[in-house]
Amino acid sequence: MPLLKNKSKQYLFKNKLNTRLKSKKELIKESFFMMIFGFFLLFINYLIPKKIFLISSFKGNLIGILSSLFEMLIYSIEILIVLFICFTLLISIFFILGSINRIIKVIKPTSKKLRVR
Repeated sequence: MPLLKNKSKQYLFKNKLNTRLKSKKELIKESFFMMIFGFFLLFINYLIPKKIFLISSFKGNLIGILSSLFEMLIYSIEILIVLFICFTLLISIFFILGSINRIIKVIKPTSKKLRVR
């Protein structure tokens, strides 16, 4: 059996870290990309109409969504209760019919015919 090198878990990713530092040119290039992306997001935000109305109606919309979710939860619980009632009704009918069938088989006299195998 080959020897397994059991390294400690704290040194598991020791050699996989990126230790190379970025050059100033790469850092400046990334900062310009970040700045362009930030201005682009501000421009998209500027193009959205009725921002103040949307922000002011946010609380009411959130309360409406939560109340709708609460109603959906109540309705889904009612649906689950109805499904449980139907399922237990079918199972109880199955048990009752099975018990009646067994009682009839026990009470009914069996014929004295010999079985030939």
